[in-house]
Amino acid sequence: MEILAINIAVRPTSRVKIFPIGLGHILTAVKRAGYSFDLLDLDAYRPSESEIDVSLQAKQYDVICFGCVVTGYTLVKNLAAKIRKLQPHACLVVGNTVASSVPELLLTRTEADIAVMGEGDETIVDLLATLEKGGPLADVAGICYLQDGVFRATSPRPAIRDLDSLPWLDFSTLDFEVYIDNAKAQAPEPTPIPREKIRALPINTARGCIARCTFCYHAFQGYPYRRRSISSVLGEISQMQERYGVNAISFSDELTFYKKDQIRQFCLAIQDAGLKFFWACECRAGLLDKEEDISLIELM
Repeated sequence: MEILAINIAVRPTSRVKIFPIGLGHILTAVKRAGYSFDLLDLDAYRPSESEIDVSLQAKQYDVICFGCVVTGYTLVKNLAAKIRKLQPHACLVVGNTVASSVPELLLTRTEADIAVMGEGDETIVDLLATLEKGGPLADVAGICYLQDGVFRATSPRPAIRDLDSLPWLDFSTLDFEVYIDNAKAQAPEPTPIPREKIRALPINTARGCIARCTFCYHAFQGYPYRRRSISSVLGEISQMQERYGVNAISFSDELTFYKKDQIRQFCLAIQDAGLKFFWACECRAGLLDKEEDISLIELM
């Protein structure tokens, strides 16, 4: 089965290129399951439309996977139309929040064939196995599709409760050096070390959020907030430093820290492990708002 994964450039005119950590986890799961695939990274290389056409015609694909945040709906629609023209027999699988938030609109108004809902780590592997064998889509939990023009949604896939059970991200599934180079250019002043020495990559420590803000829609909407163990996170960071020479970490979460004791435990664990790296994280604005919190900020 020939598989193509596409990373969409949501902001094609921006100089900023953000490593697609969600796609990275999906491709890690696909690779771990034994599937090989080609990658077309539109954000990393910003190819022209004619160059995209050439890439899409390089070979005949059975499955083409892509997706992005819901604000990129038009990009998904246009790309799906292009793919359908150049790869008429391919099954188009779309994920991320553009699929989870508006699946019926996506499937009825674009050329997409299947929408993957919510967490895709297990769903994508199950779906690829089903497509390979020609099995019924109704047996794959966590997807939506059209059957004879009728919108169908299968049973929801349960949340992955133990995030430590997931494999650490395989950055080699994408050209991570492109994103490391871009991170150097985008680091705000003053940089903690000389700009040319910065080697930054992201990591997920948690999924979801404890809050239910009405203005927010995120990738794990409706899922419980789940955190990885500190030992798992630090183990992955240690591996990232050994394999990729990383010295800066971006905790790419909807919410990394939600209480002060959690921050303190994490910082002390970094010290105990003897790890050294610069880092940035996500927390709610009111978490550190007292004068006595200054010592905790200094520890961070």
